[in-house]
Amino acid sequence: MYTIEPLTSQNQEQWDDVIQHCPNTTAFQSLAWRDALADAFRQLNPVYRLIKQEDTVVGGLPAFVFQPIPGIRLWHSMPWNLSGGIYLRDGVTLNLEAFITSIETESTENGWCEIRWTLPPEHTTIYGDVFTEMGYERTDHFTHLLKTDGDIDALWHAYNKRLRGAVRKAEKSGVEVTDTDSEDALTVFYDMYLMTIKRLGGTPKPQSLMQTLLQRKIAKLAIATYNGTIIAGLLYLRFNRTVTLWCEASVPAFLKYRPNNAIFHYIITEACREGYQWVDFGASPPENTGLIAHKEQYRATRSDFASYTKVVSPLKRTLWTRSEGALRQIYTWMQ
Repeated sequence: MYTIEPLTSQNQEQWDDVIQHCPNTTAFQSLAWRDALADAFRQLNPVYRLIKQEDTVVGGLPAFVFQPIPGIRLWHSMPWNLSGGIYLRDGVTLNLEAFITSIETESTENGWCEIRWTLPPEHTTIYGDVFTEMGYERTDHFTHLLKTDGDIDALWHAYNKRLRGAVRKAEKSGVEVTDTDSEDALTVFYDMYLMTIKRLGGTPKPQSLMQTLLQRKIAKLAIATYNGTIIAGLLYLRFNRTVTLWCEASVPAFLKYRPNNAIFHYIITEACREGYQWVDFGASPPENTGLIAHKEQYRATRSDFASYTKVVSPLKRTLWTRSEGALRQIYTWMQ
């Protein structure tokens, strides 16, 4: 018999313990990630659940209610199409349909206008049809994963030949890569990150979020310097068995020295040295063939996953759809 109870300040110490014993969990399911998002975004309210069998915690459901404007609330198992869903210890099973129905009941009671589950690759394969049969609309995504096996020499020789040349060029040019916890370095990186996001047309994450993740020791900032100047950087996350490459930035004028290739190789090397099993390169827009090719130079392989969405209140969801573009522009301008 399974029970579900809200995660509170009284029982939250049980969260990371059970999540670390669930297969293939990443930083995005950790308590530090929940706290960092809640601190950085007032619009995100965490609604995490512990799953118990009798008195033993056997799993958890990380989720947020997103309230971008008054009267509009959306339940997402993880924002930004990051993997969420239900995580269970090995050997534990539950009635998934009943669990999904319980969230739908909550949505009616709490006025959530949309429910969105984003499942990791293995759960997409196992559970995806259940969501489709229950009336959820599927949207496909993919990430790139590199299995380290703790052997950097084997990975190095598996790299694309041109990539090995790029890493060597960075080293010969005098590019140095290190991790740093300097606040000044973070500020320089963040300014560079804003310019990179502007150039690519994305929506930036706030500096306060990055700072909290670094303080909670779930993130590291790798920077590439040339003649003492920071020319590129990458904020990456570390949890359980996975290193996740997250926020990247560089100065275009220095790309000829291949600092980004040097940073990727440095992080992969550190992941092997510290015993991590996977490096997750992150989701890619399908149309960005250059980015996809760059990831595959490291022999990272495509891994498909999906999000499943059910609109509970079409009127409210339409209102948010019409407002979202303008609000994103305002938010980006404020950053």
